[in-house]
Amino acid sequence: MSDPYAYIKEKRMNNYRISMPRMNFIDQKIRNRKYPNCSSLAKEHQVSVKTIQRDIDCMRNMGAAIEFDRQRNGYYYTDTTYYLPALPITEREALLFVINDRILSQYQQAPYYAELKKAIEKILQFLPDELDLEHKGDFISFQSQPQTAVQQQKFDLLQQAICEERQINMKYYAQHRNEVTQRTVDPYLIHCHQGNWYLIAHCHTRNEIRIFALSRMLAIELTDDYFDKPLNFSIEDFLKDSFNIIRGGETYHVVLKFSPYQARWIRERQWHRSQKLTELDDGGLMLEMDVQGLDEVKRWVMQYGGEAEVAEPEVLRKDVLREIGRMGQIYDLEVKREK
Repeated sequence: MSDPYAYIKEKRMNNYRISMPRMNFIDQKIRNRKYPNCSSLAKEHQVSVKTIQRDIDCMRNMGAAIEFDRQRNGYYYTDTTYYLPALPITEREALLFVINDRILSQYQQAPYYAELKKAIEKILQFLPDELDLEHKGDFISFQSQPQTAVQQQKFDLLQQAICEERQINMKYYAQHRNEVTQRTVDPYLIHCHQGNWYLIAHCHTRNEIRIFALSRMLAIELTDDYFDKPLNFSIEDFLKDSFNIIRGGETYHVVLKFSPYQARWIRERQWHRSQKLTELDDGGLMLEMDVQGLDEVKRWVMQYGGEAEVAEPEVLRKDVLREIGRMGQIYDLEVKREK
């Protein structure tokens, strides 16, 4: 059955689209300091004065700082940096803004969250009423993972350093050595991984590109020394052999065997860009990949307990065996206490 209100909806949408060219015209007149008023604009567009007044009110609602100069008998901008947004979009495009707002809700601890949410809400607020988007996004939801909070001031300073290609001095807590170090780095990129924020930068102390957790930066100072970021730097190439965010050192060919039970879930995802899956005769699965950062692989594979086995490399297999031995000692002691 066809929508009985389709004609009315289409008419409203057409009226809305017609008003945008008119508001663009008003915007150009004001921007060029012609000081137009409602009467002159209505005459040029052959519409009523009330129609022009509604257009100006709508522009004000969109953020336009429009005031009336009584001496010049016309409108002017108090903020000349404002630009009228182009809002005529399809219903599906408008729905994408609603979905994007839902996606954004996962990142409430992220920098720029408040500004981005405000910008999206402003766009949604001034979309045509006939689109009726209030509950259109209820078909989708997101569950956010724990996130590391980042100080906005720290993030802004790093952004400035990256954009201006300026070196920074920082006091950094090296967690694995449990010590605070002083570093001078050339910041290349801020990278988010699983809710944690990292700085990819060339470290002058190590003379190589390193990964620094923003949460471990105790103090940051922007210097007056500039650097040239390599034109061929690519975050994809830099992290291509890493497993999660850990990289560095030798690249290993890792072979893991999963039981028929666990194989059901392993088949569903892409765990690494280099992975190769091979079905085993017993219904299990073999996963092969070339990665750096065996500590991350060890922690990942051990979460599957007896449903996963490290076949290669031997160094990873022995490391897992040592970890199992330590765990056995802990739980053996616990059993003895209970007895």
